[in-house]
Amino acid sequence: MYDLAIEKGYVITAAGKRRLDIGISNGIIAGLSMPGMLGAAKESVQVPGRYIFPGGIDVHVHMDDLGADEPEDWRHGSMAAAAGGITTVADMPIDNVPATVDRRSLQMKLMRIKGNSFTDYMVWGGLTADNLDAVMPMLSEGAAGLKAFLCDSGAEDFPRVSDPVLLEAMRLAAKENFPIVIHAENEEINNYYSKKLKGRLRWEDWSRMHPEESELEAVARCALFARITGAGVHIAHISSAKSIALIQEARRQGARITCETCPHYLMFSEEDYPDKGAMLKCAPPVRGMRNRDALWEELKCGHIDIISSDHSPSADKSVTDAVDRAWAGISGVQFTLPVLFSEGCCKRKMPPERIAEVLSLRPAELLGIDKSKGSIELGKDADLAVLNPEKQTIYDENQIKTKVKNSVYKDMCLQGTVERTFLRGAEAGGSKPRGRYICR
Repeated sequence: MYDLAIEKGYVITAAGKRRLDIGISNGIIAGLSMPGMLGAAKESVQVPGRYIFPGGIDVHVHMDDLGADEPEDWRHGSMAAAAGGITTVADMPIDNVPATVDRRSLQMKLMRIKGNSFTDYMVWGGLTADNLDAVMPMLSEGAAGLKAFLCDSGAEDFPRVSDPVLLEAMRLAAKENFPIVIHAENEEINNYYSKKLKGRLRWEDWSRMHPEESELEAVARCALFARITGAGVHIAHISSAKSIALIQEARRQGARITCETCPHYLMFSEEDYPDKGAMLKCAPPVRGMRNRDALWEELKCGHIDIISSDHSPSADKSVTDAVDRAWAGISGVQFTLPVLFSEGCCKRKMPPERIAEVLSLRPAELLGIDKSKGSIELGKDADLAVLNPEKQTIYDENQIKTKVKNSVYKDMCLQGTVERTFLRGAEAGGSKPRGRYICR
């Protein structure tokens, strides 16, 4: 007898959509059958007409907890993630104090998170200009891999990595088989145009301060280094569709390189600045409408591997902030699945199985947890997101579960509502966090 049966829904996998009943025992998917054929269960949940996605895996969040918890903390951030169908998150090493750049700071972060997450969680270690000796100790504590910046990170204790250090780290990554995530922007290009355009009042100028060429050069450099070293390299938050062509060419030449983009690059463009103002500021910036549409095409045809939120909230961000002073980050961990379904499936006819691939399967592969998570299969964790495709949600302050409610998505209406999220067979949320630390 199963502990729980979830019945009458459409199960979404990377292979397609099927009417299946799901049997869960001890938090594991123990049965998959045609409707009505599953067998007895202690408890049954009926979800007629709903889409059952594998729980989302967000490889790129900044929970801002540990010394910087004014804009966010783990209870609120993970609750928002679960409300959006996310069941596992991987936290970045920056935007907490201290930055996660050695064993001690990683242990401090884990102590802070323990007992406070409604999702399972992993953490990235930081690669800076001068901490190569700290890499293996962080990995021994279970770090998912490394995160590096090719441009200024904005944090004094997280200096951008130099090319020689990055090459050395990539050689180590190839040997030890862990991924390196890279924020790919050229610091010299950004710095030149930021100084040249300083004092400008038009929001479109933020995209000129961090121009497309800055990303393209940095992506090309990472692709070259990946091919030379054999390391697994993952390019974070691609903003330019032109970057995808560089990555595709590198793959053809044998590079182990993957990439992600984010919902805000798919949902918004420079043309939205007059309405959204500072709420839309992120790094790298959003680009024009043609670029946004081109990103959708790259996503639909399989060239973009992962969609992540790059969740990075700010406590005091407002629409009227100045261009060069506003926080460059978007609060979005709750909105990845809703945006992909509403804008991708409903408006652009993207098949829902593509969501299962970029939000669950490929993230699990990057993090090295695909044996237990990332798809709805027998023997895997019963991490599930139940979405009502017919229902719309207007995301007012009551709907937004993050600590700070000033998201660029506030008051937007999206088609498709996440009604229930299951973490290892139990509903995520409530008053007791059940998230576990996952070591790579």
